[in-house]
Amino acid sequence: MAQKLDIILLGATGFTGQYVLRELHKHSRSKGRNLTWGVAGRNEISLRKALQDLAEETQDPRLTDQPIIIADLQDPKSVKEMASKARLVINCCGPYRFLGETVVKACVEEGTHHVDVSGEPYYMESMQLKYDEEARRKNIYVVSACGVDSIPADLGVAFLEKNFNGGTLNSVETYFQMSEGGGPFSRQPESNYGTWESAVHEVGHVGMLRPLRTELFKNKLPKLKPTLGRRFLPFKSPIDGQWAAFFPGPDRSVVYRSQYYFYEEEHKRPIQIQTYLLINSFITMILLGIIGAMFTTFARVRLGRYLLLKYPRFFSMGMFANTKQKPSKEKIEKTKFCLSLVGKGWPEKSTNPDDKFKGPPQKGVIVQVKGSNPVYGITSKCMVLASIMILTEPFKMPQRGGVYPPGAAFAKTSLMEELNENGVTFEVLKEFNIAG
Repeated sequence: MAQKLDIILLGATGFTGQYVLRELHKHSRSKGRNLTWGVAGRNEISLRKALQDLAEETQDPRLTDQPIIIADLQDPKSVKEMASKARLVINCCGPYRFLGETVVKACVEEGTHHVDVSGEPYYMESMQLKYDEEARRKNIYVVSACGVDSIPADLGVAFLEKNFNGGTLNSVETYFQMSEGGGPFSRQPESNYGTWESAVHEVGHVGMLRPLRTELFKNKLPKLKPTLGRRFLPFKSPIDGQWAAFFPGPDRSVVYRSQYYFYEEEHKRPIQIQTYLLINSFITMILLGIIGAMFTTFARVRLGRYLLLKYPRFFSMGMFANTKQKPSKEKIEKTKFCLSLVGKGWPEKSTNPDDKFKGPPQKGVIVQVKGSNPVYGITSKCMVLASIMILTEPFKMPQRGGVYPPGAAFAKTSLMEELNENGVTFEVLKEFNIAG
């Protein structure tokens, strides 16, 4: 293989990887693009079958001729050799806490861009701490959280700020909701085991984040007024009066990293954020509260983690698959999501990141990000289109390479427009005045 491929997809045979493979095939030649790509993994037979299956599904026999690269994450030399053959690697092999660094390290050493779908704050922030300087020096981009965690939230904040019509956005509360899936007590799981495994280890080792962040974020963001506090108890949300409860996903940490970048590099006033989950009934809220409390308690001790990892279906009330079980494609295709972002601020434009405004916020805007099949369909679209942005619009990204969250990396690119054209819609719901 004399010439580098534009993209190599690592992990094409996994459940998420198969969705990404479809999107890569679709978008690599859309809009006049002619991006070259191949697949990588440790099992050549499985990779050939994945290509053959897609060739039959799309009636495109050329797919069987796509390059195949053998790379085993237990053999760093093979991973480095794979990275040397591409301009960009899409990494679908998780949990990233255990498997991700091998690929990031290889890509940085070989001067290859890297994109993954991790929603694991410890992994993402430790990669930034370890590899940002070298990635900047080599002018390559390493971007995580390029799926439903956390492109809708991170780019949603950028979209909300853009539509604040010249004002100053002080704070954002996000409200995430999924519908039409099985939910708790589902007979068929809707998410794979890998996602559950990542969550167990992330919650179980949350104490490792504080010292990491002390080293990573050496300068503190300014104390903004009014401060956006976290609501610890369930409450009626401004979204159709539905119940809402704190959502401990990765969105808040990802958005914080983007806001930190904008403050440090572009001297912009940072935007505060809190994240919540919308719940359709009080009873469901109680059930999810019990699940959450049990999950958190068990995840923080070794025996508890063992039980959570051994019996995911029981502890998730049917939502997550067991180790060798696949999620129901029928259910996940029917699942829809909506992320509502409620922004508050002032009609006047801030000219200084440390600006202090007199009086409480007076202006509000609500935007929504919507789509179907968020865990796999939306995630695969986000991941592939984000990768294409790196290859085709680097002039709209941060001037220097580095390890970035998606908001910092893609806020000025056409990624939102591309997503809008492919079933992930960003729209303004309404503007409102806030009574004094």
